Amino acid sequence: MDGLTVGQIAQEARVDAWTVRFYEKEGLLPKAKRTSSGYRLHGPEIAERIRFIKKAQHLGLRLEEIREILDLSDRGSCPCGHVRQVLKSKLAELARKISDLHAVQSRIRTVLSQSRRFGVRPTGKALCPTIMGGAKGKKTKEASK
Repeated sequence: MDGLTVGQIAQEARVDAWTVRFYEKEGLLPKAKRTSSGYRLHGPEIAERIRFIKKAQHLGLRLEEIREILDLSDRGSCPCGHVRQVLKSKLAELARKISDLHAVQSRIRTVLSQSRRFGVRPTGKALCPTIMGGAKGKKTKEASK
């Protein structure tokens, strides 16, 4: 049988053999032919497909999103329009996450500032007053969010 073994594909794609097997199991790669002794054999184009998957992951795409792109391509459609929509959606999602992280960062700074300013001390209870509302149990505007 002609083809490359999982190890050869992995080396060419610069991933480990486990990754090749995992992508096949997840349906990102076509099922490999098998030798009489059970070894998987892939065509040389599979290494390029794996490099595409890794680059897409590097852009933050989930395996399900990558599978959709590959399915479009496998059916003979150019997936570029779909890819642009997915990437635009990913960009909007990242902007929301960054905004959320900035809000958390601001709340943490406020709590730390208040605990320093008012000298928050444990009250004998197990819960930390720094998180529970700062000085004298006052609930701050930021802490209520």
